[in-house]
Amino acid sequence: MLLFIDVDAVLLGKKNPRDIHQTLAAGCEDFIDYALDNFDCYWLTSHCRGDTESVLNYLKPYLTPSLHSKLQQIKATNYTTFKTEALYGDFLWLDDAPTAYEIKYLDKHNLLHRWLEVNTRNDFHGLEKLLLFLQSATLLDD
Repeated sequence: MLLFIDVDAVLLGKKNPRDIHQTLAAGCEDFIDYALDNFDCYWLTSHCRGDTESVLNYLKPYLTPSLHSKLQQIKATNYTTFKTEALYGDFLWLDDAPTAYEIKYLDKHNLLHRWLEVNTRNDFHGLEKLLLFLQSATLLDD
């Protein structure tokens, strides 16, 4: 299964929603470990338009060398206007705020259930909760 990953408010969040500073969301490295072990991972963010260099440079100030190395395994996507242009196959999409058009597109194509809302600016522990959900969903599939 493919996993499309946004950056802002997914991997980068805020310990306090009122804080202006962002940081890696709680449990980010554990989540990335799980994602890389269980999915074919792709960036789906405005920071990645065809190559991974820009997204890795954007994230670098927040990363340990270990996590930076792991994130290099995530593949690039490209889209012109809407992130849904890059979605294909059997996928899950992690994003905090798809546009109204993207929501409508997913709904029209019976894909809305493939979007998993994560907003680590409002819930710093959102990735930890998502990891627990994905692990329990995997157990149900076995």
